[in-house]
Amino acid sequence: MLENFEYTFFDEPVAQKFCQQVQTLGLSTQVRPEESGSGEASFEVLVEGQISDEQAEQIEDLYGELLFGEQAAQVEGNESGAIADACGVQVQLASGEFTTVAIHPQIMNKILSVLTIDELQKFLSQVAEDIENPKADPICRRENLPHF
Repeated sequence: MLENFEYTFFDEPVAQKFCQQVQTLGLSTQVRPEESGSGEASFEVLVEGQISDEQAEQIEDLYGELLFGEQAAQVEGNESGAIADACGVQVQLASGEFTTVAIHPQIMNKILSVLTIDELQKFLSQVAEDIENPKADPICRRENLPHF
């Protein structure tokens, strides 16, 4: 079981929509307005309580759909430039802990123009796996190459 996850959004209606969807999983949520050093508004969503691995996976899927779908579309369509300072993808480490890989919104939009959210998360998970468990043999000699 995991406890208390936090998710960042850059648009309050998207953050509220995320809260509503997470609450359908039987979990409590709350939204905290934040302000970055550059004065940009963001909204931290806290998912409270005990969270099963299955619920964590469902929450990650919801977050990905909203942040990288609706939120990224808003950032991309903003004529005055990106309103977000950063985006991120959460990756689960071998220890069971989660870490967030920060990605600039413009880079994220480029990545998501060729990869699905699921493919990106699998790719970053493979990177984390190879960093946590270094492999010295050449790639061409490895038997179990990752599949997406």
